[in-house]
Amino acid sequence: MLSVLCVCTYNRTRSVMMAALLEHHLRHIGLDAEVASAGTRADGGLATAETVKLLGNLDIDVSGHHGSPISDARLERADLVITAEHGHVITIGARRPDAFARTFTLPEIVDHSRRVGGRLGGPVDDWLELLNEGRQAGFHYLDATVGEIVDPTGEAWRTWQTVFDQVNDLTRALSQALT
Repeated sequence: MLSVLCVCTYNRTRSVMMAALLEHHLRHIGLDAEVASAGTRADGGLATAETVKLLGNLDIDVSGHHGSPISDARLERADLVITAEHGHVITIGARRPDAFARTFTLPEIVDHSRRVGGRLGGPVDDWLELLNEGRQAGFHYLDATVGEIVDPTGEAWRTWQTVFDQVNDLTRALSQALT
């Protein structure tokens, strides 16, 4: 079974959206996967009210979600780690260099999958190898320009809706690429 870990900072908004929506889309296309979320600085806080409301509009209930921190064990178990920001990829790569090749921001992995194509049912490791061809790594990744998901915390409702729509579209595209 495919294992995906979605990561943001506090595991209250973006990673919650990414995990819930990715799981929703994967289930819709019939791909069995374990999707979880974590934060680089998670402290057990609840999902934000805005996140609960936006996901609730799709009948996805995350009202009982409590933020949890990333751990080496969770990173090791994950076939794929999807983050909200470039800095999250760097944090994970510094913590677990072996995880870098399977860690991408959500926009970054969708962009790479559009370049190389989907997994087509093959081994995840083979697909990741293709995704990493030509990708900046090591210190060069520090200067890489990759797409990110903006943190809507403290912003107007319009920003929340825009971020939600972006995450929904990108997780739908990723779910199709993972088949």
